[in-house]
Amino acid sequence: MKYKFVIVSMRQNCGGPIALHALCKYLSDLGYDSKIFYTGNFVYKKENKCRFWISWLKYTIIDFIKIIIVKLNKGAIKKKPLRYAGYGYKPVNGCKRKFTPFVDKNTIVVYPEITYGNFLKAKNVVRWLLYYNKLYNEDNPDSYDKGDLFFCYREVFNDDILNPDLNKLQTPFYNLNLYKQTNFGKREGKCYIIRKGKNRSDLPKHFDGIVIDNLSEYEIVDVFNKCEICVSYDTQTAYSKIASICGCLSIVIPEPDKTKEDYLAADDFSYGVAWGWSKEEIEYAQNTKSELVDMYKQLNSDGVEMTKKFIEKSIDYFDVKG
Repeated sequence: MKYKFVIVSMRQNCGGPIALHALCKYLSDLGYDSKIFYTGNFVYKKENKCRFWISWLKYTIIDFIKIIIVKLNKGAIKKKPLRYAGYGYKPVNGCKRKFTPFVDKNTIVVYPEITYGNFLKAKNVVRWLLYYNKLYNEDNPDSYDKGDLFFCYREVFNDDILNPDLNKLQTPFYNLNLYKQTNFGKREGKCYIIRKGKNRSDLPKHFDGIVIDNLSEYEIVDVFNKCEICVSYDTQTAYSKIASICGCLSIVIPEPDKTKEDYLAADDFSYGVAWGWSKEEIEYAQNTKSELVDMYKQLNSDGVEMTKKFIEKSIDYFDVKG
């Protein structure tokens, strides 16, 4: 049996959706029927089922109309990437889209860890822990099904109960034609990354520089190429390394009473990034910055090989389960 794949994702505006789109692309490149199912503006949760589907329907209809408008205007809408969903910057191109919420028995649906339940009613479900699992616990035993197959993106995100075999899937995709240093001259000021650190108790009340969270990718790269220092309160974002590639001194601020060892796996050297303001960390960031680009080139090629292992593991699991 040759399975089809549906990857549930939001737009490519942060690391998780980019990884999901990269998986879709790698699967397609390997000859599999693979499509993205967009969830609109809401993640499917226990408490917002109706709101989710209403939002999804509105989102899909509007998006479909915009696709027609783009075709009629021969791509004119592309000039306004932030105002027209789907036609802004897309680091992973070429992914097909699934418009209908129906899947058959030969389809494997991949949900990110933030998705509650199985709203596509798929027989074969993969849960991908792209970040720490916050859904499954004693109060929410129905968040995931017992027969689901679990993968983690990084060991630090793994849940030993859900994924005791430590199935790992990484699909990095770094557009090194965009993420690069173009300013080798004067720099000044700071920029900031908040993102997943938005609820931290130690966030400054005021920032003396640009917060890049809501900028387009092109704008982010432009800021990274103008600023001298990038400070991140999100301890798990790839943008810290991208800032380093673009020439910033990249500083990640650990949460109070934590050190970088609380966040990094043993094999994560965090090239080009300083954890805190110590002299030793800053020197490490500056001395290892040049290794980042080579690392990302290798990671891009590794994504295909990890996808092959993901396919093998998934097909074997669901064939036996079925």
